[in-house]
Amino acid sequence: MSTYLVDFFLLLFLFILVVLLIIYAYFQYSYCYWKSKGVPYLKPKFPLGNNELVGFEAYSYGIENVRWYQEFKKIGAKFGGAWSWATPVLLLTDPEYYKDVLVKDFRYFINRDFYHNPKFDPKNENLFVAVNEDWRQLRHKLSPIFTSAKMKMMYELVLKCSEPMMDRLRKHAKNNNAVDIREVVASFSTDVIGCVAFGLECKSFASEEAVFRKMGKEIFRSTPKSKLFLVLSRLCSDTAQKLGVNNIPEVVTQFFTEIITETIQYRQKNGIKIQDFLDLLIGLYESKENNFSFNDLIGNVILFFIAGFDTSSATMSCTLFELAKQPTIQNKVRDEIYSVLKKHQGKLTYDAFQEMTYLRQCIDETLRMYPPVQNLARFCEKPYKFKNSNLILDKGITVLISTVAVGRDPEYYPNPDLFDPERFNSANKAARNPFVYLPFGEGPRHCIGKRFGIMQSSIALINILKNYKISISPNSTRSITLKKGVFLFQSNETVYLNLEKVQ
Repeated sequence: MSTYLVDFFLLLFLFILVVLLIIYAYFQYSYCYWKSKGVPYLKPKFPLGNNELVGFEAYSYGIENVRWYQEFKKIGAKFGGAWSWATPVLLLTDPEYYKDVLVKDFRYFINRDFYHNPKFDPKNENLFVAVNEDWRQLRHKLSPIFTSAKMKMMYELVLKCSEPMMDRLRKHAKNNNAVDIREVVASFSTDVIGCVAFGLECKSFASEEAVFRKMGKEIFRSTPKSKLFLVLSRLCSDTAQKLGVNNIPEVVTQFFTEIITETIQYRQKNGIKIQDFLDLLIGLYESKENNFSFNDLIGNVILFFIAGFDTSSATMSCTLFELAKQPTIQNKVRDEIYSVLKKHQGKLTYDAFQEMTYLRQCIDETLRMYPPVQNLARFCEKPYKFKNSNLILDKGITVLISTVAVGRDPEYYPNPDLFDPERFNSANKAARNPFVYLPFGEGPRHCIGKRFGIMQSSIALINILKNYKISISPNSTRSITLKKGVFLFQSNETVYLNLEKVQ
């Protein structure tokens, strides 16, 4: 080997060594942050910080911070510091601080810690990721779409979408087949969103190759490319934005762009007006006063699709799973359904479903145990002093609230792993701090689609429980564990239910 090559490799080795030493030094410097602030903290380990996972799953706050929460609660800390790799984050354990961050001092924590790329991926800019004044204006424009009056307008569309689901369940019951309940309710939710958001029949139950159902699965499909993008977006968000990294697969964005364009052109050409979500967005787009672009329209339809089908299907499947394990509670829900429907001449009207308070308690209890969004993460936008403490939080630090941890905290929910809808009767709710129940968030950035999600979940549950007694299949799991390293709820197990026709 020539002297030049030896020198080259030696220099390369020294360069890599220096880079690694700089990285190591940066990590060690970062690991002193919370000590310098006088904040209780969990001892980090290079290079993961306090992450428990080594692979690509380590790049989400996920449910990993449940352990962080429990450690801080043990020592009576109302907040504590931790690290995601080299990034310091502050985890809150006190509901009064939740109220301050989400409501009272919202102006300090207006923006979510969630990667997006407005320059290179404008079609996926939406209400969830919008920041500062862009968010305020968008929230103002979209809020009228989700009023009770608008929900009532869309109710019949959702109700009609339950018919193919019930046809599928009838076939399973007739053949005594166990049902993958998450897949069934996910198909129902997909049909609902397709109908309400696009005015289209998705026919998710007609074929396993139904295109909307495939797109729903594609969004959450893990590939080497998506994993690489996830790493870049979490560790080097500025670099990722400059490189054009996005978190929504391009095939999904292109699909929805084409569908929305075709649907709008068809409606305009034929003078069609349908009281659905898309029609309301078209009204915003066509109004010159609203400054609501076509990219805004696409981005918020995609958001509505993702949030509408995935979070609601998780809630429905987990509710049915818990009711299948507790026949007494299941029968009580069914009795309420029959009683209310009798008052409404057997018709499942908008007013009827709202009268089913015990069913709503079951949904609320499910959301406590299995919140769809497992963390609320907010950037500190300017230096902020936490009350009754000496902590002044620096701009740019992420504040975390673990919806999973607080929902399973025995201080607020005794025997927290037990499914007990009575926790949400009017007396118990009134006696409890409202900020220990946060499946929809709280404050100005709470989930704008809460009413719609509850409505579609209720319609599916009512139709299923009215017609069938459900039980856990012998071949199914009897417990659900939460998947680590994901933003939205996912279980590690598949739940199979048996159906018995109610006589």
